[in-house]
Amino acid sequence: MNLKKLVILLLILFAFAKMQAQTHFSDLPDTLQVDLDTKYAVRWSVTFTPVVSQGSATMELFEPMFNAVSLINESEKFQLANSSLLYEQSDCTTEQLAKVDEYLHQTPLPSPYRWFLGLYNNDTIIFGIKDSTETFQADVAEASVHIEPLYGNIPVVCFRLDNGEPTEITQAFKDFTERNLLKTIATEINGLFIMAPKLNNVIEGGAIEITSMPIPLINELFLRDTEPEIKDEIITDE
Repeated sequence: MNLKKLVILLLILFAFAKMQAQTHFSDLPDTLQVDLDTKYAVRWSVTFTPVVSQGSATMELFEPMFNAVSLINESEKFQLANSSLLYEQSDCTTEQLAKVDEYLHQTPLPSPYRWFLGLYNNDTIIFGIKDSTETFQADVAEASVHIEPLYGNIPVVCFRLDNGEPTEITQAFKDFTERNLLKTIATEINGLFIMAPKLNNVIEGGAIEITSMPIPLINELFLRDTEPEIKDEIITDE
């Protein structure tokens, strides 16, 4: 093969490899209806609530929890997650989700306990029981989505509880995380379940990143009552 043909071949291979990389990178974002790396004005109410630990749970809570799990898992050896009244199961069907959802709606819990139910990555059902005596709530006005290569080119939702200007909300959230360190925290936005991670560290800042939110939920949260791209505006009295 002469030098000219070799150069042409290398150019073709380079162009093909670049096209493959672009296609792979855009596979997931193409399903988003949200502009990446764009600040959106949102009206979110974000809540963080501790999940009941197995050590503090009574039969009033264990029994309905086990009954809910048995609807989709007939094994007697299932495991609850993070030593809490929290259950996860992957490869769930819409029928299983509907079955659990119906049971939770028909099964009240004693106050101050509440059910929560949601999905991870579109096919992993997660539900459990939270203790609403110490729910932390904050209003969020700005949020964005970007693609994070370190997590496998998945969409990451970012927002700040203090919207970039540290206030008493930052200190209050830090105090909340100190009191609930090592507990599992059910996180919801506008009443929709988002995630339930174990709180391994005290969070001193107001910045939050969510890496496991299903794309349909991202679209729903961002495209309902939002305005794209926040820009500085001059407001004058008329």
